Amino acid sequence: MPVSKKTLYEKTLDKGLSVNTAAKSLAYFLFREIIEDAHVKYNIPQDEIMAMNKKAVNRAAAFLGMIGNDELLSAAVAVLSFETTGWNNPKETADTRGFITLAEEFAAGIHSVKGKSNSEMAAEFKLGRKPYPVI
Repeated sequence: MPVSKKTLYEKTLDKGLSVNTAAKSLAYFLFREIIEDAHVKYNIPQDEIMAMNKKAVNRAAAFLGMIGNDELLSAAVAVLSFETTGWNNPKETADTRGFITLAEEFAAGIHSVKGKSNSEMAAEFKLGRKPYPVI
């Protein structure tokens, strides 16, 4: 297996910006914690929970795949908005603020390794420093 020449910074951005990773992350953020509560409260079998998670990830990937095609994304939002006309508008909550704060802290960690080579990172690690994003 060839050794990757990409830095930790580049690998982190590649992973974070892939549709597969983003779809799973979005489904987890929007759905997983909420459905886990229902799983416990209503005793939903684990195989049904997994099927719901897979459906959420697939739908998130479809939606994220539209980014970059403004007409397609606008059409998807318009179609879905018919189903949400009676919903409250979103607002920031302690939960969402906490998530944003965590993401900002992780982003600062990612930024702190920008421009550092893998050998520089290894040298810092050997010295007991944490030259990488920590959450």
